[in-house]
Amino acid sequence: MKHETVTMDVPVAIAERVQALIDAHEAKEKFNIERKAVVNDLLAMDALSCEMAVYRLPQGELLDTLRFVYELSGTNSKFIKNILNQARENPQKALSDAQRASAKGMLFNLLNEPSVLSAMKEI
Repeated sequence: MKHETVTMDVPVAIAERVQALIDAHEAKEKFNIERKAVVNDLLAMDALSCEMAVYRLPQGELLDTLRFVYELSGTNSKFIKNILNQARENPQKALSDAQRASAKGMLFNLLNEPSVLSAMKEI
């Protein structure tokens, strides 16, 4: 019994688009794995150590972790959306001191929400 495999020629534009989607999915998975490890480390700490660790995060890590926890929490904060959108539009620009302090405070508060804790147990 012999099976013949037939391959289909796909236009280059479609193949490139499919590859871009695959690459984006792999990047998202890598991001989620990295952020999950960071959030698990933060959740394993006592409240004071967690707060100190959040306040020591560099801007890039702070924003990535905030984005991850924000998506997990399911909250709808315009302020967090604003900070994340500004950072996405201009990643080289540093947050103002007020934005940075607010982002850190919001991340710490979101880490203590039951919705985040239960979502972390599920993933």
